[in-house]
Amino acid sequence: MATLLGILCTDAPIAAPALRKMLSAAIDRSFNSISIDGDTSTNDTVALLANGAAGGPLISSAADPGFAEMQRTLTDFAADLAKLVVRDGEGATKFVTIRVTSAPSYETAKRVASTIARSPLVKTALYGKDANWGRILCATGYAEGVSDADIKPTETSVSFIPTDGSEELKLLVRGEPEKVDEARASEILEAEDLEILVRLREGEGGHEATYWTCDFSHEYVTINGDYRT
Repeated sequence: MATLLGILCTDAPIAAPALRKMLSAAIDRSFNSISIDGDTSTNDTVALLANGAAGGPLISSAADPGFAEMQRTLTDFAADLAKLVVRDGEGATKFVTIRVTSAPSYETAKRVASTIARSPLVKTALYGKDANWGRILCATGYAEGVSDADIKPTETSVSFIPTDGSEELKLLVRGEPEKVDEARASEILEAEDLEILVRLREGEGGHEATYWTCDFSHEYVTINGDYRT
């Protein structure tokens, strides 16, 4: 969570058990889906407070009216805040979305996305504007808690998704390297925002997860090498 204390407040009438359930689900897809450098802090905390001042029926369980809508709103809001943490990362020059799709489970997709997001070799390649799909594939392969049956190199594909809405740049398709247009790759990597798409299988279906991270720059080393906490 990038050494963070976060306090979220709502006037909605929500009982404590329902509030905890909402927050846990929201954090999993927001503050626990970001990485600046892979480090954590012992005081990383996000709390959600509800005072009920808005009135109306009490939301006490997932089955109550309003729970699902509040869950969506909270998750989206928490994700927006979490992305701002990444954009403010020390020395960061790029905001990178890692999306892993066609996984056998959400847990597998998230473990792979997290491993890619935390890889120093992936992060330095992005800073150097290097379309190095090998580092992305490598991180995919060594993700902890993921079995060989879940990831097969011959079925894995890697692409860059430009933020301008133009066609994706395929780097690896079913384990086979593509002939990459290096000029277009450089143009995509010049942008501040970038999405890396990893498909663990070809075709529709399966589970997906998203992680947000940034690159490693010379400035990151300078900042973290010049002070003591």
